[in-house]
Amino acid sequence: MKFGSDETTAAIWPLIVDGLLTTATVELWRSGRRGSGRWAAWLAFVFGIVLSLCANVAAAPALSVFAIAVAACPPLALLLAVELLNRALKRHRADLHAEEVAEVEPSGVVRLAVVPSESLTGNETTAEERMWAYYAAERAKGRSPSGAELDRVVGTHNYGRRILRKWREGGQIH
Repeated sequence: MKFGSDETTAAIWPLIVDGLLTTATVELWRSGRRGSGRWAAWLAFVFGIVLSLCANVAAAPALSVFAIAVAACPPLALLLAVELLNRALKRHRADLHAEEVAEVEPSGVVRLAVVPSESLTGNETTAEERMWAYYAAERAKGRSPSGAELDRVVGTHNYGRRILRKWREGGQIH
């Protein structure tokens, strides 16, 4: 028994902490997460880093500055690596999801044109906001886009129907 845990717990402790860190990291990388979900993921990740840091420092062979610094490196390196990767993924996602503008040809075929992300404003719009802009433009032309069409324009899957239902129930559309 070391630090108050039995042998089995001590043996699976790294798996528990690594599982927490892995789950939190995946949650941080998921697209579109905001609010409490993102906050909870960061809290779980930082808690996992603190647990790992404490366990590594406690298991240091000697309590010297050098031994503690070496023991603290892996969790701190993981913290920095995840933050750097998270920022890189956000930039990559922003480049991939450049604003799409829909154009309707006279034949009624919807054609999507990609607007480079450099020409966009710094504000990210939600899928619902982009759907509303497209819906309003189509209504001005006398058309009522379907949920599937909204999904194609914005790049979502089975979200357009829910949004149309929400707008109908909220009185935004008839």
